[in-house]
Amino acid sequence: MVRVSGLGLLITLGLVGCADSLPLPPYAPQTTDALSAIRFPPPPGRVEHIPNRPSGANAWVDGEWLLRKARWVWRVGRWVRAPAGARYSPWVIARAPDGTAYYAPGAWKDTGGAPLAEPSALAFATAGSGAVTDADGLIDDTGPTLSEVRLRHAAEEKH
Repeated sequence: MVRVSGLGLLITLGLVGCADSLPLPPYAPQTTDALSAIRFPPPPGRVEHIPNRPSGANAWVDGEWLLRKARWVWRVGRWVRAPAGARYSPWVIARAPDGTAYYAPGAWKDTGGAPLAEPSALAFATAGSGAVTDADGLIDDTGPTLSEVRLRHAAEEKH
């Protein structure tokens, strides 16, 4: 299965429908305190090839752009076993009336909205990493793909 992540996914589903829907985790909206001002928005979303659902997986989490050291990196989508009662807030870009862009990364929350540790991935998508042509016909470098090993290492450095 191929899936376009982010806004491209919404547009794609709106145009063609979704015969093969994926089980997504229960949804929780992002809160305004999760938003951080950003200087520039992320590149276009990546097309991901989704592997078959592994045993024990009950939810698909789409790939997302993460802002690391003033650079956007792509984190591939993954199959997870969502924790009981957990909700997922997907990454989001929002603009204020003055045009300021804000970003919040994807996050898992308990029923009260408190942060939860992310469940371990059971399988990963593969994503194209080539350049993308934007609406003006210009080439847009989509940046690197963040491996799960690098992501864990970065999380360990924070603590």
